[in-house]
Order: sequence, then C-alpha cells, then structure tokens
Amino acid sequence: MQGWSAATPRSGLALHLTERRLYLPLPHFSYLRGKMTPFTFEELQKILELKPDEIDTDTLIFNSTISYVEKLLGYTLEEKNYNELQTVKDCQVFTAHENISEMINIIDMNTKFQVPNCVIDGQRIIFIDPALEGHIVFINYNAGFTETTFPADLKEAITKLFILKKKEFLMLQNTNESTKFEIPEDIQSVINIYRRKCL
Repeated sequence: MQGWSAATPRSGLALHLTERRLYLPLPHFSYLRGKMTPFTFEELQKILELKPDEIDTDTLIFNSTISYVEKLLGYTLEEKNYNELQTVKDCQVFTAHENISEMINIIDMNTKFQVPNCVIDGQRIIFIDPALEGHIVFINYNAGFTETTFPADLKEAITKLFILKKKEFLMLQNTNESTKFEIPEDIQSVINIYRRKCL
C-alpha cells in the first residue's frame, strides 16, 4: 500500500515509509521516454548465450513468447501512460490497469482542483478527503514494468518459456509434426501470480 502526499518534497525524492504506506513526491507531469521494453531480446541473448547465426529465428520466437505471456497476463508488460475518468465511491476508485509505476496527476473534475493526497493499494486509490465522495476524478498515471522493476521470477519464466518454444519450433521443423504446447506447472504458477485480477 503506498500513499501520495502533497506535503512530500519533490526535490531529493524524500520517501517516508509509515505502516506500509509509501508517500510519493508531489504530482507532476512527466513523459515516458519512448517505448521502454522491460525485458529485451539482447538481454535474453546474453543470458542464454544464443548463437549469432540464429538471431532471426530467436528474435521471432522471443517476440512470440512475449506476446503469448502478455495474452496470458491480460496486459502489456512495458510501462505506458494512461488517462481515466473515475467516479469516487466509498472514498476510493479502481484504476483500469495494474502495476502503477507513477501517479502523475489527479484532478477533481467537480472543482477543477488537484487532489493533494491519496493512498495507492494495487489498483485501488483511496482518498483522504471525504469531500471527494461522488466526485468525478481525472487520473493520469504510468503503469507497467521498467527494466528495474521487472520481476525476476517473471523474467525467469519467460526465459524458460522461450527455451521450450524454441525446442518445439525445431522439433516441428525436423519432424513436420505439430504437437499441443502445454506450459509446465512451475511456469504457469508464476504467470498466475501476475495475471490480471478481475475487480
């Protein structure tokens, strides 16, 4: 559970932990630095020491693996910017996207003022001011993974899945017989941890 307080100074990025609540810097407008892929083919290439002469095939299989995992998760892995209009009910709203990396701005559309305080708990944003009840708020935030926030167990699962998909590809190439692809239980259990939750 993380909190966002207008009282927290932006300079120096002072963060205070109180009862598992992380008080983030003041809201501000920021821009994503272009497309930021949290797990690149180049990184996978180093981990598995892939052969340079197989780069085209490996790139294709890697992209297919990432797309497959994203389909299973129900969202894209890379960090993106989102804008939403939500109605405050019980002093809270739920964002459409998980893995919030940065809360940029929240505007009370009824008063046109910036909302100074909130607590972020997964997709739930809890408002401190009860006067916001029933108001429509505009939320601007970034969600997704960066290279530094990408979970190690999910990266390992993708790497294992890539190896399995490559073996299947080579088998299909040599025998010309298609087989039903099944995800091993250890990989599936990791996918389930990060799968999109239904609210």
